[in-house]
Amino acid sequence: MATIRALASLSVLVVYAVADSVTKCGLTGLTSYYNSTTLPYLFYNNPWGNDGSGYSCITVDNNGTSFDATWKWANNSADVHAYPHITLESSIFPLPISQLSTLEFAADFGVNITSAYNKTAAQRLQAFITDDVQYDVTLDMFLDANETAATSDLPTYEVMIWLSYSYDVYPVGIDTSSPDKYQYIIDGTRFFLFNGNNTQNQTVYSWLPETNLTSVDADYSPLIHYLWQNDFMPKDVYLGTLQFGTEQFHATEEVLFRAGNYSFNLAQNKSQVFTDLSSVSPIAVPTQVPTTSRFESNSTKKSGASPALARATDAGVLGSVWCGIGVAVLMISWL
Repeated sequence: MATIRALASLSVLVVYAVADSVTKCGLTGLTSYYNSTTLPYLFYNNPWGNDGSGYSCITVDNNGTSFDATWKWANNSADVHAYPHITLESSIFPLPISQLSTLEFAADFGVNITSAYNKTAAQRLQAFITDDVQYDVTLDMFLDANETAATSDLPTYEVMIWLSYSYDVYPVGIDTSSPDKYQYIIDGTRFFLFNGNNTQNQTVYSWLPETNLTSVDADYSPLIHYLWQNDFMPKDVYLGTLQFGTEQFHATEEVLFRAGNYSFNLAQNKSQVFTDLSSVSPIAVPTQVPTTSRFESNSTKKSGASPALARATDAGVLGSVWCGIGVAVLMISWL
């Protein structure tokens, strides 16, 4: 029942008007990305973990006001196969996080089995479970103490803010982190911190929400500042890359991820004054948030059989119905 509760908020519909679209299904070159001519976004298909068991395509609508990702991967459910996403292009990068005053992000998004998209909510949910969909939806950021390295292919730090994820996906550092201790609340949603090193030897910080989200509109900069205020990361680092997309792990039938109405508001203040971010009283880690004890418990309940686990790693290797027309907006300010 825990799995069903966790998935119940995922199977929503995102509907928008489409005037024109372009689809990219490649790994490199012009077949892999689309550069909006009216908005400061690059759209990447990014199937960097392609193992030959499926495919990933990204479709960009209305020159970037919304996008879809369709995908299917039959093998290796513990591996990330692709990370279709948008990357924000801005002259504000690299941005010293000591001067980061606002990192607002808004979006509406949903994940469904393509063939079940027009069916009832119960049927969409059942298809999601039957076809073993393993995924996450994240804001992904890369940082480094070196200003040039912050915008390179392999910065020292990665910060992932998860917005939605399937029950058996877990972050880097699940076995060494203390989500029962390090927590913060953004716009009424409690986030739990995990940290560890990925296979590229980057230090990865992952903030996981207590429940899956399908619509967000909040300032997420406190989750960055929390890291240096609590000695996880130095304060004198630069934010070099900001992305939004979905990591694909496994599905036996085609999955449709839809996103629209997204916007960024990134602000810089050279005289920024910070408040203490360590005042949130921790609570017990809820069922949706992955822990090693939860997986061990699941394994025991399955008579010793290991559950299908999907680990979110190396993403950056370089419930309601929302209707309307997606509009992408960027606001950048310097003070």
